[in-house]
Amino acid sequence: MTREERKLLSKEPIQWTGDLTDDCTAKWGGLMLRAESMNDDHWWWAVYDMQRDEITIDSSNDYKERFLGGRSIR
Repeated sequence: MTREERKLLSKEPIQWTGDLTDDCTAKWGGLMLRAESMNDDHWWWAVYDMQRDEITIDSSNDYKERFLGGRSIR
């Protein structure tokens, strides 16, 4: 996927699949977005680059703060 193709795809809306109250995934602009409910409304999330062997770009594991609420994570 070229840089220009990624730019075009990034203008499309993100469409989540799976159970939005528990574990969901979206593919968007060459990325894969994941969100999963852990406990007490605490959510884990990650962003993967699908063009670079699914390397993790960012993740809630890299932050000290807790991320609350599935809607805000997505």
